[in-house]
Amino acid sequence: MNKQIVASLVAASLLPASAWAEQNTETVVVIGRSHHADTLTQIPANVAVITQEDIRKSGAQDITALLRGKSGIQVSDTNSGASFAMRGFSGGQSAHNTLILVDGRRLNKADLSGPQLGAIAMSQVERIEILSGSAGVLYGDQAVGGVINIILKSTAREGGHVGVRVGDFDTRGTYASKSGKLSDYWHYQVSADYEKTDNYRDHNAQDSGMLSSRVEYQRGSERFHAVLSYFDDDRQRPGDLTENEYRADPRQFKSTHAEDYGHEISRSLDVGYQKGVGEAWQLSTSLQYSDTSTNARAPSTPSQGELDQLTVSISGEKSFAAKGGEEGTWIVGVDYANNTFDYFSLFTDRDNRQQRVSVFSQLHYPLSSQTTLVLGGRKSRVTDDLTDAATYPNGEQLKAHANALELGVNHFIDDINRIYIRGEQNFRFAKVDEQAYTSPGVFGLDPQRGNSLELGWRQEAENYQIGADLYRLEIDDEILFDSNAISPSGGSGGANVNADRSVRYGGSLSGQVQVTPKWLVATEYHYIDAEFTEGDNQGSALPWVAMHTATLQSTVHFTQDILMSLEGIYTGSRYKDGDTANSKGKLSPYWLSNFALQYELDQWLTTFRVDNLFDKQYPSSANSWGAYYPGDGRQLTLEARYSF
Repeated sequence: MNKQIVASLVAASLLPASAWAEQNTETVVVIGRSHHADTLTQIPANVAVITQEDIRKSGAQDITALLRGKSGIQVSDTNSGASFAMRGFSGGQSAHNTLILVDGRRLNKADLSGPQLGAIAMSQVERIEILSGSAGVLYGDQAVGGVINIILKSTAREGGHVGVRVGDFDTRGTYASKSGKLSDYWHYQVSADYEKTDNYRDHNAQDSGMLSSRVEYQRGSERFHAVLSYFDDDRQRPGDLTENEYRADPRQFKSTHAEDYGHEISRSLDVGYQKGVGEAWQLSTSLQYSDTSTNARAPSTPSQGELDQLTVSISGEKSFAAKGGEEGTWIVGVDYANNTFDYFSLFTDRDNRQQRVSVFSQLHYPLSSQTTLVLGGRKSRVTDDLTDAATYPNGEQLKAHANALELGVNHFIDDINRIYIRGEQNFRFAKVDEQAYTSPGVFGLDPQRGNSLELGWRQEAENYQIGADLYRLEIDDEILFDSNAISPSGGSGGANVNADRSVRYGGSLSGQVQVTPKWLVATEYHYIDAEFTEGDNQGSALPWVAMHTATLQSTVHFTQDILMSLEGIYTGSRYKDGDTANSKGKLSPYWLSNFALQYELDQWLTTFRVDNLFDKQYPSSANSWGAYYPGDGRQLTLEARYSF
């Protein structure tokens, strides 16, 4: 890890800086870039919140373990990092159709690599908001199947913590965080997390570290924040196995991958400023910049990549009184993104740039004290400047545009029952490296466009909650890699294409009940019927999409200091990734079980967790051309944390 960068981060964290006020945990921001309080019950959408208490009870050691199965999330992992699918996307496309945010900042990348979830320390997470469904109006590109917003702990909480963890596969790690008050209006926070592990598979050792410094300010309606982060992840890559190899010994690796690895270093800066103007308007500006360098070897071919991402947003929000005296809000804004991607290997020399410009607006209008109307729209344009030694040796400029509209109604039937209906369009632009790998004669991929319609009901009483949702999601020109497509000049194995139209019909049931003051039971069930509706594969199910998924969790407080949690996660049968013709047979369904036991004494918290309690063998990824990537076997972890 670069010592100069680490020193700079630590020094920056000690400079005079600013702080947000501590956020109310009842405020939900994932569906709205609003600065007024939007509570969960005011939003016409399926939004779930994993609270700080939920996180603590789970004993989860990372984001993937925490989110697996929640809100129907299906996980795919080629033993190099997990990606999340929501509402029926294949493993290869899941990372590009689920938007991941950290305090509202995009973690998704402009290239084909997935969001680096390891850059988020679990000890720093305050809560996680999960929106199931489209959010194309407020967030634009890639907010197709859902949005996950990870909220970090506020600097307004003075104090800190230190912790250590050890576990199977020679896992050991340590972390620390300190927040403090510099003045009445300025706060700071500095945090670090380091872990070293061999992981479940052979030749899959990982060495990763994260540093973050944060300064924040708040005085009345005026707010400012600056966050500087550094992440270093070095991981061996064991490669894929055949089905026979996977069944014989899922931990093994092939000698042909003995030199394969991936090393990523990422630096990011997030700066934001808000100020009230008059009594009605709140103006906001934000700038996010990240620089990611990668060095890799797979399979036995070295490569280097450099990705720079810059996003600037300017928005204004106005509050107003409707005819009935209820308060409404109107938000309008502009987003700009400039992404450059340089990639070099023995067979590829690519230098691409992508710029996106969007304008958006959303209106929350109260029709009555029980009913709110939501209207919104977004217009986006993208320009790709491509230079690829094989495909575009002389350079090529591609332009495209996409729009999204939203209409929703949220209605309270009584104090505990509400219903909502929402229709929203969504879109995804091709990534900077997708555009350069298309079949001969294909000059540019069309934007992927979708239409979503959903209906939901919630009942929230003092000791229980229950909800049900139905939805339909139609996707045109889905951008994906087709192994049967003609490869570009100098390429092999297929090409990126615009796929035939597909549709997903789905629904969910969820609920939780406080059986006794010390015993809580929660459950979810999700159904997805996803299939092609046009082309050669018409009527075929979308691959790597399980029709049935479910979770069941039980949490018991034996005493005030001792807590036990047990959860089961079910993934139904599904076709292998890439098997668009459904000709390779289905993978078997499976259950995963996790167990956690916690003991809290004064300022100490000790957690013992067992992931995959019964050591179930399952593929975390499997594709139609015979590549299997095993899911992790049983792992025991012990963690101790001291707070001050």
